Amino acid sequence: MNYKLSYLLSQKPDCLITLDQAQTQTGLSAKEVQQQLGELQTSKQKTKRTSAGAFYVPKISAKQWASWLTHENEVIYSEEERRALIYLLSYSQFEVLSLFHFQDFLEISKGTAIADIKKLRNELSDFDIRLEYTRKTGFLIEGEEASARRLAKNFVAELLQSNTGKFGLLHWINQQNLDRYASWRDTIQEQTKKAGLEIVPSRIDEVALFLAFSADRMITRPLQKLEDVDLMCSLTAYQAGQLIYQQFFTDNNQNEAAYLTIILMTIVQGEIQDIQLDQLLSCSAEIIHRMENLSAIEFSNFRELLMNLFYHLVPAYFRIKYGFYLPNVLIGNIQMEYAEIYRFTKDALLPLEKLTGETIPEEEVGFFSILFGGEIARQKEEAAQEEVRALIVCPNGISSSLILQTELKKIFPTIHFEEASSVDQLQSISEESYDVIFSTIQVETAKRAYLVKPLMSQLEKNQLINRVQQELLIPGFSLPSAEEIVDALLPYITVKKGVTKEKLYKTLNKKMNRLIEKKEDRRPMLTELITPEMIQLSDQPLEWEEAIRLTAQPLVTQGKIEDQYIDAMINKVKQYGPFIHIGKGIALPHARPEDGVNELGMSLLKVQEPVLLVDDEKHAIRLFVCLAAVDNEAHLRALSSLTKLLSNKENLENLLNATTKEEILSILSKGENE
Repeated sequence: MNYKLSYLLSQKPDCLITLDQAQTQTGLSAKEVQQQLGELQTSKQKTKRTSAGAFYVPKISAKQWASWLTHENEVIYSEEERRALIYLLSYSQFEVLSLFHFQDFLEISKGTAIADIKKLRNELSDFDIRLEYTRKTGFLIEGEEASARRLAKNFVAELLQSNTGKFGLLHWINQQNLDRYASWRDTIQEQTKKAGLEIVPSRIDEVALFLAFSADRMITRPLQKLEDVDLMCSLTAYQAGQLIYQQFFTDNNQNEAAYLTIILMTIVQGEIQDIQLDQLLSCSAEIIHRMENLSAIEFSNFRELLMNLFYHLVPAYFRIKYGFYLPNVLIGNIQMEYAEIYRFTKDALLPLEKLTGETIPEEEVGFFSILFGGEIARQKEEAAQEEVRALIVCPNGISSSLILQTELKKIFPTIHFEEASSVDQLQSISEESYDVIFSTIQVETAKRAYLVKPLMSQLEKNQLINRVQQELLIPGFSLPSAEEIVDALLPYITVKKGVTKEKLYKTLNKKMNRLIEKKEDRRPMLTELITPEMIQLSDQPLEWEEAIRLTAQPLVTQGKIEDQYIDAMINKVKQYGPFIHIGKGIALPHARPEDGVNELGMSLLKVQEPVLLVDDEKHAIRLFVCLAAVDNEAHLRALSSLTKLLSNKENLENLLNATTKEEILSILSKGENE
């Protein structure tokens, strides 16, 4: 049901109206008006029509209209939803509220209403807000007005996470006027469009409902003081804030127009032109650099990522600074499935934390994690889309070679295959001319090699496809979904009685997810990379370049890196400064994989005398950890464990005070398992 029909329904029931008038009032087409009114024609409610094409406005209650808008009929609120609604009803000041109002509106007993009020009052004490009652005024929200509004907006955001919550909000708003919500919603859209602002469509409901609940308070309890009024008045969004305020109020209150500007800035999206927000652009750049340094990832398209981050950071800044909550239903999944990226992102957001003076809520960290995770995945996909060059080694004869070559080209059309070669020919071919080998015999090579048969069964082909997909990321080949597998098998199998397709889907999905989790677990752990031979302790005074060379030496000895990689690490510090100092006296020297990395590795050097990075006393380093990464992902598990360990004050002190390799390994192992 279209909310714009509210403009018709808010008129006096049974008044006569023409179709043209209905179109003008609602902004809907004639067909839409007729269709919407037709849907309202239930057994209890008939829309009376006249022969002239006009019709009578049907009578509909506030509760009925809320039900039509949300498709909710039988509503049972949760305890949290009841408390949020009690707060918002009292906050709205629409009428003098008694305990009976809460009982009637929420359809609960007197005892339940009293218990809910008691719990709500306990919650409000943490915010210095009070739910007060007198016979004359009824229940009212008292306290510092900005705090009262902040809590109201956050309650609206929480309620909108469920359909029953949205029903409750609309039910109460509709009791005042059926078009109150529609008026605020349309005005916000119209005036922001006039000001050239683009806003997040999914957030309009939240802002429209919050302002509809707040309108009476903006008259009777105007804000006396607002932080950063001058900044708000200088923003493009202030034009929209003024226009919205003038639409509903007769006075000219700059504070309230500036407040509306703040609210709008929490839901803007896309390009931001205000030069007053350049500090947020600088903050975005600093966050990206921190993310690169902390995670040892170098983002290839810095400019594009910078603008994407800036567009996300602007509304996030206003939400965080002014305490507005943004629900993130995926936060649990993000923290569990992308734990490493989440942890690095949280640390990388320190510049935003300093700028707002507030701790970044985990929901906001989650959204930034998605942004960085998406960029890492995009780079990974771009790398995968580069043509892979493969060499086929098959000494079984020309026929076998041709059969194998034909089969492999069918299976992997995106791979460029060189003509089949013998083992002798392989020795004379430059390794730079190919990326991977498919061979029918075991071959000694530094390249990735797949052992295959000239004639493969379908099972063997599937196993090869999945392995190549996982390891080389060839686009277009992925595991079929559980639904596709079950649907393909059903014509050929007999399903036991009581077993449904949904149950099969669920069981197979669980199995497949477990396989994915095992794949994640194959990434090396910290103690698998920092082994005894990768640890060094030094009591000699060292220059910073010497310290980096010494730290990396075990990796050279093990053949994990070339000497040129050490030079690349040192040159990066000379070029970009002490960016490898990740804080707390810890340095993470690293360079690009193509600078000379043969295999993933980490090495550690603990010095007795602090080393001054770039000869700067502000960057005194006591622990060097050299990272040789092969891509943007394989090292994240180990590096995340290390940063988590180092963020614990006790672990860090123990590590810096350790005097033997055994102590260091014990501390790393303990921290890894915490």
